[in-house]
Amino acid sequence: MRLLLAPVLAILLLLTACNDDNNNESFTPQFNQSVTANLETGNLGDPSDADDPAIWVHPTDKSRSLIATSVKDGGLRVYNLQGALVQSIDVGPRVHDAKVKSRFNNVDVAYGFKQVNNTTVDLFVASDRGQDTVKVWRIDPNYTTAPLTDITAAAPARPFPTRPNRDTRPNDSAADLANPVDLQHTIYGMAIWRDAVSGKHFVLGTQRTESRVGQFELIPQADGAVDIKMVRDWRYPYSYRGQSLTEENDDDPRKDWNPQFEGIVADQRNDMAYAGQEDVGIWRINLRSGVADNQPFYSTRGVNTSSFYNPDSRIARDLEGLTVFYGRDGRNYLLTSSQGGAHGDGVTLLDPPYDDSFVVFQLRGDQVPELAGSFKIVAGAGIDAVQECDGADVIATALPGFPNGLFITQDGYDNDLNGLDGAVGSSNFKFTAWERIATVLGLATNPNFDPRNP
Repeated sequence: MRLLLAPVLAILLLLTACNDDNNNESFTPQFNQSVTANLETGNLGDPSDADDPAIWVHPTDKSRSLIATSVKDGGLRVYNLQGALVQSIDVGPRVHDAKVKSRFNNVDVAYGFKQVNNTTVDLFVASDRGQDTVKVWRIDPNYTTAPLTDITAAAPARPFPTRPNRDTRPNDSAADLANPVDLQHTIYGMAIWRDAVSGKHFVLGTQRTESRVGQFELIPQADGAVDIKMVRDWRYPYSYRGQSLTEENDDDPRKDWNPQFEGIVADQRNDMAYAGQEDVGIWRINLRSGVADNQPFYSTRGVNTSSFYNPDSRIARDLEGLTVFYGRDGRNYLLTSSQGGAHGDGVTLLDPPYDDSFVVFQLRGDQVPELAGSFKIVAGAGIDAVQECDGADVIATALPGFPNGLFITQDGYDNDLNGLDGAVGSSNFKFTAWERIATVLGLATNPNFDPRNP
C-alpha cells in the first residue's frame, strides 16, 4: 500500500503545483495557445444575432443551471448546460419610442435581490439599447418549462435621458444635451455589482457612442416589478494619445474610431469595475470610493498609422466581452475578447495573431492587473472556431459536464470552419470547459466556488 500511495501523492502535488503556478514568481505567461470548445448552441439567423451570455447557477441542483443570452433584435434566449433551448423571449413593447425597435445588448445575473416584502429572488438583467431601458426577469428555480418572468417596471426610467456635450463641456453634466431615443446614444454594455455592505444591487451601464459609464441602483417596486435610479457616472476623454476618438471613416478602418465602452464587469470580491473602451483599453473604477483611474491599465494596439500605436499590446481593437473568474485564495482572472478587424464587409484590418483571441490578466485586489496569457478557441471535433467575440461569461463552479467550471463565448461567425473569411452570416454560443484553458495557460481552478458568496 505504501508503494501505491507515494506515486499518487506525487501526482496530486504536481497537479496542485500546476494550478498554483501563477501565484509564484516563477510563473511565465503563455500566449497564443489553442483550445477547442466542448459544445455549441444552434446557430441564430436574422433577426436574432448572438451577443452576450450570462450563467446562472441553480441553488440546489446544478444540472438545472441556465444560460441567458442576448440576441439583439431577437430578444433573449435561455439555454441549459447542454446548449439546448429552454425559453425564447421576444423583445417586448416599445416603451420609450414607438418608432425604434428594442434591441437587447448585454445580460448579467443578480443573485439574492431583495424585494419590498423582504424576500429574495435571482434575476437576469439586460440592456435594451433600442429603447434605452434596463430589462429585468425573475428566475424561478422550480421551473418546469419557462423559468423567466419579465418584472421590468411598466414605465421604466431611462438610464441615459441626456448625453454629454462633447464639443464644448463633455465633463459638465449641467451642459448635457437632450437625448432622444432615436439618436441611439442609449444604454449599451452592462454588468451587475452587488454592494456587500448595503446589500443593494447596481447596474453598471455604458452609453453607446459616448465616453461615459453610469451606475444605477435596481429599485424594487411594491407590485414586484423592478426599476432603476442613476447614482453617479464617470466621464472619459474623447481623444487618446493624440488620436481623436470621434474620427469616422467608412472606407478606411485605420481612420475609423469610436469613444464608446461596451464590455464591463464588476469584480465582486474587490469592488472594482473593469470597463472596456473598445478602441482604447481597459479602465478601472473603484466602486467603493467611486474613484476611477486617469488612464487605462492596459491599452489596445491602436493603429500603426495613428499617434496611438501600441505594438507591445496583445489586444487588437475592438476590445469586448470582459468577465471575471474567481479562483481560490483571492486569485482571480480578468478575461477579455480581442476581436481585431479581420472580418466583416469591405476593407478589413488584419492583425494576427491578436485577432479573434482572448487575453487573461491576473487580478490581485486593488493592484494593477498583470498579463497572464492569451488563447484562441479554434476549430475541432466538428465545432468551428470562435471569431469576433462580442460577449463572454465564465464561472468557476463545478457543473455537470464541466467539473472545473465553464467559459461561454459568443461566436460572431458560426459554421465558418476555416476560421478567417467571416463568410457565414450567422452566430451562436460556444461552451468551453475551463480546465482546457487552465491547462494550456497554467491557471488555477476553483470548483467549489459559490457565486452567491464570492
